[in-house]
Amino acid sequence: MTQILYMVLKETILSLLGRVMWKAIAERMATRLVVYGLKKLEGYSTNEVTSGLVKDILASLEGKGLKAL
Repeated sequence: MTQILYMVLKETILSLLGRVMWKAIAERMATRLVVYGLKKLEGYSTNEVTSGLVKDILASLEGKGLKAL
């Protein structure tokens, strides 16, 4: 009986993981990492990146939009 319950639970979890749009999640994560890196780079005093450039890049990223899940 426990083996049947285990198999049903396993198949349910695998089917839920299969439905997740991993490409969209990876794209969102990459975008957030880029935004974080840009904001961090903007704060350093030794770089040539200006605040205006970072804001332009962030506005460009926001304008594209990602697909709704």
